[in-house]
Amino acid sequence: MHHRYLACVLLGAASVHASPAAADTALSVSPTTAHPGDPVLVTVTGSKGPGNQASKELPHGTANGNPLQFFPARGGYQAVFAIALDAKLEPITIEVDSVAKPRTVQVRAVTFPESNVVVEDELANPDKADRQRIDADNVAILHAAARAKGDPLFVAAFRRPPGEVTSQFGEWRTFNDGHRSQHLGLDLFAREGSPTRAINAGTVVLVRECFLAGHVVVVAHGGGIASAYYHLSKTSVAEGDTIAAGDPIGLAGHTGRATGPHLHLSIHVAGGMVDPAPFFRLKFAPEPAKLTRH
Repeated sequence: MHHRYLACVLLGAASVHASPAAADTALSVSPTTAHPGDPVLVTVTGSKGPGNQASKELPHGTANGNPLQFFPARGGYQAVFAIALDAKLEPITIEVDSVAKPRTVQVRAVTFPESNVVVEDELANPDKADRQRIDADNVAILHAAARAKGDPLFVAAFRRPPGEVTSQFGEWRTFNDGHRSQHLGLDLFAREGSPTRAINAGTVVLVRECFLAGHVVVVAHGGGIASAYYHLSKTSVAEGDTIAAGDPIGLAGHTGRATGPHLHLSIHVAGGMVDPAPFFRLKFAPEPAKLTRH
């Protein structure tokens, strides 16, 4: 999508006291060095409860004070969060109540590319009514992505869609020598009318025709993870549909503000949009059946 609709949240500091079970658990983060806009995977393993039995309660933890959304994983629990695009270039501290020693992720600087894009003037400089529609579209997409909380609906790895990368995450674009916005997704070449498939199992939480993003589908995967697919020429799912990994959700196109047919893929996790490229490298190991709510 070529309109920055997400206000980045700066992580603030907080502390978590270790519990008596701290000696029984291990905490790891991946990666340990990252950039603004990157996702970070937190894994807790070996958690024990009363009677030295595997705990059935989700761990409680934070990343610089922001709560982590843990979900059951093989051998423990996992959570993924976003490093804010305006994050300070200093370590982010990850603390979990059942682990004595916190971990850190060092934030390094990144220089996002710049480009000039020429589109129809009404798309580059929308009038007041269209700007209001854009704001409503953005709210709808964010609200849909927020519905990804809870148990993971996926049991396998996330699959990157095919296609050559035509535009990277974070790119700054100047439209018609005027409006400047940041690209919060990954653009992949796709032929007009070719199938667009879900990157993993989940529930369709939004099907909408947007001013800038064109025909959009948002899928909630659980575990705080949602994926969104923009500029579709046609959608083939409805809100509430349960889909499997690789199921078709529509056809690629160039509706909305687009210079040609392609798939714009956005991924939202706790804390904001993240770069899909490193997201697909994360080693998720979900185990949905393990969760018992408390």
